Amino acid sequence: MAYNRASVIFLIVVHFVAITNRLAHGQLFVGLSNMNFEGRLCCTTTGNCPGQGIPGVPVSITCTINGYTDVAGQGTTDVNGAFNVYVLGITGYFYGLSTIPCVATVQLPLDTVVCPALNTTTGLLSSAFRRNGTANGSLKATIVGFVRT
Repeated sequence: MAYNRASVIFLIVVHFVAITNRLAHGQLFVGLSNMNFEGRLCCTTTGNCPGQGIPGVPVSITCTINGYTDVAGQGTTDVNGAFNVYVLGITGYFYGLSTIPCVATVQLPLDTVVCPALNTTTGLLSSAFRRNGTANGSLKATIVGFVRT
């Protein structure tokens, strides 16, 4: 009987530690676990469309959760200036949050040949995301609009 009691107590303690550790870090994993971040970068003074898409530009997806900031994923714009960054196992971190705590960033300046409208300024273009439904078991997020930071 002591063997069973010790096993049960051990399992309860392990379960409690696992739950409280994830709660302390905001890591409740539920339902969808992957996220698809998408947007488009255009050759305008703001980087927002409409306008000619800018190909070959690196885009970083950075998320800040409970004070911790990390690059969740990176991608490159296609020939139309669109990017699509798929991040595995991230949406559980957003459980209970009303907004998606991630931004897309593009390092400035861009090459004159690539986009003359964005080649004279240093800094970053940043955009928040809005939820845009689900597809293939993943939560979708689309940029709100770039601003210079």
